[in-house]
Amino acid sequence: MENKELPGMLRKYFWDCNFEDLRMRQYPIFISERILNLGDIDSLRWLFAEIDKEFLINLVNKSRNLNKKTKNYWNLMLCQ
Repeated sequence: MENKELPGMLRKYFWDCNFEDLRMRQYPIFISERILNLGDIDSLRWLFAEIDKEFLINLVNKSRNLNKKTKNYWNLMLCQ
């Protein structure tokens, strides 16, 4: 996981914070939860290329910020 800027296509998911300051290395949980909850296919492809599958499985199982339907969906998709 590098400490580089997030791609511009993700800006729409982080309307409530300073996008230029977000780095995956610093905020992997926050960024991953937001993309899992709201992301489109391109943002999800980016996330899966950047983050280890085991990290995402643990995140889905422990997160309090994923909505119930999203959490259920990702449990089915990632844990098979």
